[in-house]
Amino acid sequence: MTTSTRVPLVKSNTEQFSCIILAGGEGKRAGGRDKGLILYKNRPLIEHVIAAVKTQTDDIIISANRNIETYRLLADRVITDTSASYRGPLAGIAACLPHCQHQRILVVACDMPALPANLVERLAVDTDKYPVSIATVDAQHQLAMVINRDLLASIQQNLDQDQLKLIAWVQSVTFRAVSFDDLPGSFANLNRL
Repeated sequence: MTTSTRVPLVKSNTEQFSCIILAGGEGKRAGGRDKGLILYKNRPLIEHVIAAVKTQTDDIIISANRNIETYRLLADRVITDTSASYRGPLAGIAACLPHCQHQRILVVACDMPALPANLVERLAVDTDKYPVSIATVDAQHQLAMVINRDLLASIQQNLDQDQLKLIAWVQSVTFRAVSFDDLPGSFANLNRL
């Protein structure tokens, strides 16, 4: 069940949020390089993401499968996937969820350096009614969403059945699509060299 809405720019609550930054991929489109550590404006991409989310969340976890010590310089917790093979974003989220301090979690990719300063504010409306709230631009889902920590069993079920596509999982649960058509450049992901 989905609904697409434009959310007013009004803070919805004073709830605290954890954040999972997904940096555990193989970097196929980036020539095998670790995307989070690729320099953009003289800083690693992930540093731009951290700067964007640290004013919106108070608990940041990085999902990474290599360069662990480098990532530990940027966040208190760096969590690796439970499987040695790269199984995609769902595996990273599943590994990190038990380590999140809060019920609501912002999930973003490490290669989106221009995330909006009001991302959580706009996504975190009706989180009790919609356990997943995902950003869209031109009706296309972006890898920026707020999820409920209680969804771990649902994610794990998909992983157990080798259903690894993140968007397919999102569409299998009750979710809300939030339009960011007014900020289309905010979700540009720099995943190619």
